[in-house]
Amino acid sequence: MCSSDLARALVHRDNPLTARVTVNRFWEQLFGTGLVETVEDFGTQGTPPSHPELLDWLAVRFMTDLKWGVKPLLREMVLSATYRQASSTTPALQERDPANRLLARGPRFRLTAEQLRDAALATSGLLSAKMHGPSVMPPQPDGVWHRPYSGEQWITDTGENRHRRAVYTLWKRTAPYPSMVTFGSPSHEVTVARRTRTNTPLQALVLLNDPVYTEAAQALARRVLPAGEAAPTSAQLDAALTQSYRLALQRPPTTAAMATLRTLYAAAVKHYDAHPEDRDLATGVPKASTTLAALTVVANGIMNLDAFVTKE
Repeated sequence: MCSSDLARALVHRDNPLTARVTVNRFWEQLFGTGLVETVEDFGTQGTPPSHPELLDWLAVRFMTDLKWGVKPLLREMVLSATYRQASSTTPALQERDPANRLLARGPRFRLTAEQLRDAALATSGLLSAKMHGPSVMPPQPDGVWHRPYSGEQWITDTGENRHRRAVYTLWKRTAPYPSMVTFGSPSHEVTVARRTRTNTPLQALVLLNDPVYTEAAQALARRVLPAGEAAPTSAQLDAALTQSYRLALQRPPTTAAMATLRTLYAAAVKHYDAHPEDRDLATGVPKASTTLAALTVVANGIMNLDAFVTKE
């Protein structure tokens, strides 16, 4: 069989497997779990589909009406009433269907490692729009690439390359990029069809302390800083806090959230007034003001919210 014959066989109307696997993988990317949970295994060792009729209907529609068009398929999924449901739940529903296999609520799951890094950079305004080109070396902890018998070195990029999308990060299988591995990125030693989602204390430490996320918080604070850096008025402070929250979460803060942000800002101001030597370390800017340092703390806090790291 030549390659063209194989290609025709894969997409033939009498062979629904290709379409079923494809739509199931897109479903998994949007909903967090595929209609067949084991997206990597449609055989007898895999799990049966939760909604077999829906899987068959999507596969047939993908092959016929949509003519293998990925964008129309994704559009149909995201505009469906199922996807557009709220992700909130009730104790009774949580007890009956904790994994949401019945699709009674909208999808809610943590962003991937790459999405999370890009979201932080985009929120701060640092994310580079540059496309294509060689891999880059963004900041990472010292010593990850320490090899006594090799001259290879991790030379941290500067300028635009420092803040390119995560997909352009140089990846060494024996020394993978640490912060992405912490958020479940595979080591790239083997190909995987499905990632394991985790929630560990180490992830919170990365969001609080990793250079990528601290730089993003510093840039977000500068982005909303009132003119002049003097102590802001109440109205100026509320505007800065609201803008920070909206840039990160795409919605204005609730009354309760706003009160929490004001409390955090006030506590930070009190600390930096008493310890001015800490301002430069917090902001990355020499002779920084208390206002900028306090807003940096708030920005860092917002980027650590569950709502920021979760797709809901």
